[in-house]
Amino acid sequence: MKIVRAISFAIGFLSLCVVPTGVHAQAANPALGIVVKSAAAHIGNAVASDGASVYSGDFLSTEDNGAIQVRVGALSLELQNNSAAHIYRAPYGAIVELDKGSAIYNTPGGQENLVIVASDVRVTPVLSLSDFGRVSIDDPCKVTVYSQRGQVDVHVGSESKLVEQGKAYRVVAENEISYRDYLSPDDNDYHRHHDHKPCAAMQTVKGHAPVAAGQSRFLYVAAGTVALLTAWGIKEAFESPNRP
Repeated sequence: MKIVRAISFAIGFLSLCVVPTGVHAQAANPALGIVVKSAAAHIGNAVASDGASVYSGDFLSTEDNGAIQVRVGALSLELQNNSAAHIYRAPYGAIVELDKGSAIYNTPGGQENLVIVASDVRVTPVLSLSDFGRVSIDDPCKVTVYSQRGQVDVHVGSESKLVEQGKAYRVVAENEISYRDYLSPDDNDYHRHHDHKPCAAMQTVKGHAPVAAGQSRFLYVAAGTVALLTAWGIKEAFESPNRP
């Protein structure tokens, strides 16, 4: 009888000490942000709902008529319809790997920043200024960057350009990215997890002239041809002195 009691006590004690795997994982990877609004959108394979937590490494996607807005601290990211991206924690805030579609970003200026990588184009808002803009993948080798407010630094290959307020540029990528696995673009092993397909060869196959040596990869787009951003009112929300 004493042996049975001892075994029962031990099992009870162990049940109190054992923490579910999910709890350990959640403690090791605290929430990165929160879904502010969503419609026809997903986090991984699950339907995204308002107030849902977003974790580093999460895959966000929207359907043809969908959108999802995520807040990370004072930063905001909205994926528009038919878009997809991975989001990762970064020392400065967050970094987003845009797989397809369009992303609208809002940064307050100061200590936090939100970097967007599309194909091999890296978009970094100027940290000292609040910025509101959009990054769109037109095709795997062409990315459009529009800064409606503030300034954003765009880097591709060995070339970079500061996109000023109210201006937009279509950027020709050096390579189309084909992913084998997903990893933060800030990780040292990032380039080992995907393949590069030179865009010059792809453009030639499609009958388009590739970017010639010495020719800029940045093509200015007239501001009048770029629609003003109206992302669920996030611009106004983040400019309001009463925002939470």
